[in-house]
Amino acid sequence: MLAAAGLFRRLGTNVPPSQPTTLIATTGPYRWTRNPMYLGMALVYASLTIGFDEPIAFALLPLVLIAIQTQVIAREERYLEAKFGDDYRRYKTEVRRWL
Repeated sequence: MLAAAGLFRRLGTNVPPSQPTTLIATTGPYRWTRNPMYLGMALVYASLTIGFDEPIAFALLPLVLIAIQTQVIAREERYLEAKFGDDYRRYKTEVRRWL
């Protein structure tokens, strides 16, 4: 998660999803997953629920991931396709959404 944010800073693009993207990151963790920050957050969430022995919170993780997928990632992907067109569509065919 931090590596992905650091890569964005080094590349000169915005980290917050509410700000415009200036390029498609395809290096670093973006070689293996299109969403390393969300993946990192999900892993931290899962780790905390296991560490604090919260099975109900852990059981809710799939719902959290579905919400992120449908409400956040889908919107971001539409934006990236509209902005970068074939370059982003090509990237989508080469790199999986999660892993």
